[in-house]
Amino acid sequence: DGSRIAFGCSDRSLRVVEAKTGKQVLYQATHEDWVLGTAWSAQGKFLVSVSRDRSLKLVEVATEQFIDNITSITPGAVKGGLMSVHRHPERDELLVGGADGVPKAYRMHREKKREIGDDYNLLRAFPAMHGLIYAVEWSPDGSRVAAVSGLGKKGEVCVSNAADGAELWRHGFPFGVYALSLHPDGTRLALAGDDGIVREYAMQDGSLLREFPCAQVSAPQAKPAATTETTQ
Repeated sequence: DGSRIAFGCSDRSLRVVEAKTGKQVLYQATHEDWVLGTAWSAQGKFLVSVSRDRSLKLVEVATEQFIDNITSITPGAVKGGLMSVHRHPERDELLVGGADGVPKAYRMHREKKREIGDDYNLLRAFPAMHGLIYAVEWSPDGSRVAAVSGLGKKGEVCVSNAADGAELWRHGFPFGVYALSLHPDGTRLALAGDDGIVREYAMQDGSLLREFPCAQVSAPQAKPAATTETTQ
C-alpha cells in the first residue's frame, strides 16, 4: 500500500521504515552476509530477503520474527549468493536470481515439514544464463519471467514462459547487464548495463523498440581565451 519501505544492508540486516516518517519499524539480522534484495507478500504480512549468504529468508512483519529458510539449507544445494527477488503479481510465489546464473521460482510458504536435503519450496528452474543474475521480474499478468545477467565483457537478457519454463527469446551483449524494468502493460521491457545505454524491447518477440543514453552527454564547451588587462 506504499506505507512502508523494505531494504537490505551491508551490515547483514533487513530493515523496514515508514515511508512518511522514516521511522524504523522492523529490524532482522538472521543473514550472514549482505542483504541484496527484498519483496513483500501479497498482503504485506510477510517479507522475504535474499543475500550473498545463499539464502532466501521469510520474516513475519508484525512480530519481526524469522519464520523459515525458503531455499534448501543443504550445503551445496544453492550455489552462490542470491542477488535479486521479485514476487508474483497475484500469488505468494518468488522469482529469484543469483550467482549460479539460473533463475528459479519458489513458493513463499512451506506446506509440509522440512526434511534434511529437500528443496520443497522450489517450483521451477528457468534456462541458465551467462554470469550472475542481477535482476529478475515477473510480467504484470504473471505469464512470463525476465532476467538479466553479466560477467566480464558479456551479459544477457532472457524471457521465459512462467508456466513451463520454456525460453521465449534471449539477447546477448558485449557487456554486463544490471538493471531491468517491465512496463505495467506487459508489452515492453527496458534494461541497462555497462555501456550506459537504455534499451527497450518488445516482450512478445524481443525486437528492439528504441535505445537512448541513460544520461545526457554533450561535448565539452571550449573555454574562452585568457585575456590580459592593464589598469592605470
